[in-house]
Amino acid sequence: MVSVLLCTSCITNKDLTLLQEGKKMPQYEKKEYTYYKIQKNDMLRIRLLTTNDEAAQIFDFGSSNSGGSTNGRSYRVYDDGTIDIPFISKIPVAGLSVREAAKVVESKIKEFVPDAMIKMALANDKFYIISDGVKGAYPLYKEKLNIFQAIALSGNFANNSDRKRVRILRPDSEGKTRIMEFDMRTKSIIGSEYYYIQPNDVIYISSIKGNFFRTESYSSSINAITTSLNFLVTVFNLGVRTGLY
Repeated sequence: MVSVLLCTSCITNKDLTLLQEGKKMPQYEKKEYTYYKIQKNDMLRIRLLTTNDEAAQIFDFGSSNSGGSTNGRSYRVYDDGTIDIPFISKIPVAGLSVREAAKVVESKIKEFVPDAMIKMALANDKFYIISDGVKGAYPLYKEKLNIFQAIALSGNFANNSDRKRVRILRPDSEGKTRIMEFDMRTKSIIGSEYYYIQPNDVIYISSIKGNFFRTESYSSSINAITTSLNFLVTVFNLGVRTGLY
């Protein structure tokens, strides 16, 4: 039983605490925030603002209201990186930020509707979490959503999740997937390339290695051993009474 106690490792505050400082913590460099670049198969929600209701109906961006704006429709980015809107086709948007793409579409629309203003947003603005206790798709409700806010949306990771080796699978505009591994316990993650979540990110966190032999505290280990000892004593006493020993 002593051997079991010695071989059993516990999950400590060091494994769980975030924003740690110290020489033993990895140090990540600060990196300027980069806006998401539109990729193939993304869905773009486009909204037209104009005082010309007739023009809004012609372009069919959605039902117009008394304010001269439309509710918007979603358009898929084709494999060639373009979108088609009513009467205008092959508008290149892949590789652009959403703001840049909105200006491109707006310039095309203004050829027909001089007072046109375009509002654009990503329709598939979700990120995904896969872990031992939490998994699912979550809305990216703002542009600069950080890793801590993303985890809070999912309800936090389990105590046996390996915060030292968090991975983000991030697709790029070329159709490749970049795997980014980092230690989210260190304070230096703030402002680094791992800090902000982007649309279509998959956050993956595995369980701590050797989790089968791990307990969440020393008191849990002691309780388990005490229970085992009580069981052995009971069995021994039963054996003495029945003449087995």
